[in-house]
Amino acid sequence: MYSERNRKNKTALVTGAASGIGFAFAANLGKQGYDLLIVDIQEDKLKQVATQLINDCAVEVHFLTLDLSLTDAPETILTFCHENNLEIHILISNAGRFIFDSITEIENDRYNAFLQLHLNTPAKLCRLFGSDMKQRQEGYILTVSSLSAWMPYPYISLYASTKRFLRTFSRAIHFEFSRYGVGVTTVCPGAVDTGLYELKPKWRKLAKRFGVMTTPDTLAKRSLKRMFRKRITYIPGIINKIGLPVILILPVRMLVYFYERFFVRS
Repeated sequence: MYSERNRKNKTALVTGAASGIGFAFAANLGKQGYDLLIVDIQEDKLKQVATQLINDCAVEVHFLTLDLSLTDAPETILTFCHENNLEIHILISNAGRFIFDSITEIENDRYNAFLQLHLNTPAKLCRLFGSDMKQRQEGYILTVSSLSAWMPYPYISLYASTKRFLRTFSRAIHFEFSRYGVGVTTVCPGAVDTGLYELKPKWRKLAKRFGVMTTPDTLAKRSLKRMFRKRITYIPGIINKIGLPVILILPVRMLVYFYERFFVRS
C-alpha cells in the first residue's frame, strides 16, 4: 500500500505491529513522518492497520505477513526490503509472546518457537539491519525487553530469561554501534495495558492511575524520545524504577509462593 512520499523519506521497520505496543510504535513513527514496514503474523489485522496508518499519517506503508518464529524470518524481511527498495533507518524489534507455565508443561513446538522468536530473530535483525546502518553511519535500533529481565521469575522462566538476553545483548551492541553513529536502546516496561493482562476494567483503571500500568501509546512516545537521544536502557514509570530495587532483594521463594498461591491451578 502506498501514499505520497513523506518529508523525511526514511523508513522504520516495526515487528509485531498489528496490535498493542507494536502498533503504538508504528503509529507514533508514522505521525513523525517516517515511512513504515510493519510485520506481523496476523494478516487481516495487519492489512487493516496498514490502511489506518496511511489514512492517519499520510506516509508510505508496506506490510509483510510473516511468522517471526521461523528460522529464516530475518532473511525474509531483508529480502522483502531489497525487492521493494526499502532502506531501514529505524528498527523496532518488538514482536514477542508470553508464556505463563511450568517449563515441563510447555509443548516442544511451542518451546522451540518461543526461543526462536525471542532470541534468534531479534538478534539476527539487529545484525542484518545494523550492518547497513553502520555503513551509512546513521540509524536507530530499539529492542523491547521487560522489567522481568532482572529476576529469575518462576513460571515465566522462558519469558524472563529471554528478555534478560535481549537487555544484555542490546546493551553490548550499543557500545559496538555507537562509534558509527548508530543508537541502540532497550526498553524494559513493566505492566502495559494490552490483552496480556486479563484485568477487570476497574482494576485496570486503578493500575493506570497509580502508574503501575501504562498505555501502549504512552510507552511508545516516551520510548521513542529516549531512542532518539540514544539512551542505552529505559525503564518507564516511576513506580517501576522505585520497585526494581525491592524486587531484586526479594527471596525467590517468596515469588514462588505468590505465583503458586494466586496464579497456578493445582
